[in-house]
Amino acid sequence: MKKILKYLFSAGIIFLAASCYDDPGTEIIFDGLEIEINEATLAGGVIASKAYVRANDGIAKRDSIRINLAGAHQNSAVSVGFSLDASNTAVAGVHYNLLSTSPVEIPANSSFTYIYFEVLADNIEQGENWTLKFNLTSTTAGELSANYSSFTRGLQILCPFVRNNFLGSYSCLEPGYGTYAVTFTADTDPARPNSIVVNNFWDFGGVVRYEFSTNSSSPSVTLPTQSVVMGGNTYTVSQNGAASYNPCEYSFVVPYRVVLTATGVTQDTNVHTFTKN
Repeated sequence: MKKILKYLFSAGIIFLAASCYDDPGTEIIFDGLEIEINEATLAGGVIASKAYVRANDGIAKRDSIRINLAGAHQNSAVSVGFSLDASNTAVAGVHYNLLSTSPVEIPANSSFTYIYFEVLADNIEQGENWTLKFNLTSTTAGELSANYSSFTRGLQILCPFVRNNFLGSYSCLEPGYGTYAVTFTADTDPARPNSIVVNNFWDFGGVVRYEFSTNSSSPSVTLPTQSVVMGGNTYTVSQNGAASYNPCEYSFVVPYRVVLTATGVTQDTNVHTFTKN
């Protein structure tokens, strides 16, 4: 009899201990409703810069930020007000255009909406970083997130090297001589995919090759040493100092030397500045 009572007492203790804990599958952790900027949750409160490819084609780069409803879907649309911060360094109509008006709406039975804007990448220079800060200001349901109701987008540009951008008609400035027209075409040698050829080197009809690096963070161009026939004579053309190019403007600057091959006498040392027409 004592053993039976002992077992019944132990079982009761176990039952009472188990009843002190809720079923983890039924516990409600969050039952509120917050409105937040999705990108702010990812950026961790810092400026999130984005590089937009500049193409010099006059076409703006469309972009957006996402507004999340953190909580249960609502049976009616949720209106969310927003504004742009006074601390913005980006200038409307110069660096960006705002396409959405305040407020925006999260549709009924949905979790998000967007604020749309466009970046005028052609007006941004390489190395510049303009800021565009969005603030959520109001909501018709729930409350604004204490930590994620503001977000700053940094506007930058990227100008990757594209050989086709450096083809066509250019003006060549040769100090002490003047400015004259030249035309660049693609090098026909498939082993030189980043080379272009000028048709009027030195304003003397020379056909000369230039080679470009593809590193946009440190763009450089090379004038390889080469023999060129101009005016019935053979000349040796070579680079005569550091050369560079602007991958955003498609311009480049190359110091050069021209030597009469037969005598080895230098005919000219100067700098060519090529500007696309």
